[in-house]
Amino acid sequence: MDSCRAWHESDVIQSLAQLHKGARGVVSAVAASNAVAASSAIAASSAIAASSAIAVSGVERRLMELGFIPGERIEVIEEVRPGGDPIAVRIGTSIFALRRREAQAVMVKLEQP
Repeated sequence: MDSCRAWHESDVIQSLAQLHKGARGVVSAVAASNAVAASSAIAASSAIAASSAIAVSGVERRLMELGFIPGERIEVIEEVRPGGDPIAVRIGTSIFALRRREAQAVMVKLEQP
């Protein structure tokens, strides 16, 4: 086995709120908490199945309306200093500024550099 574990870990999923400038990935789920995110990541194969599996909050619904849906590619393009809040996120051809507490609902499968 290679000494670099990252080469073997292709399914690293983190909250968008934990990512920093330059991070790229694909939205895997939008959920209110990490526990719900884990369960909805399984159901995320279909947006209809994911939305019927859990009750969607106002923030989650708005994020999905903006385009934060499973399968969409994203990139964190900027962080405001000091504190890193809000963050600028590119999704598709649009750029949005999100507070980290809102971004916490978006789970992202990271791309390996």
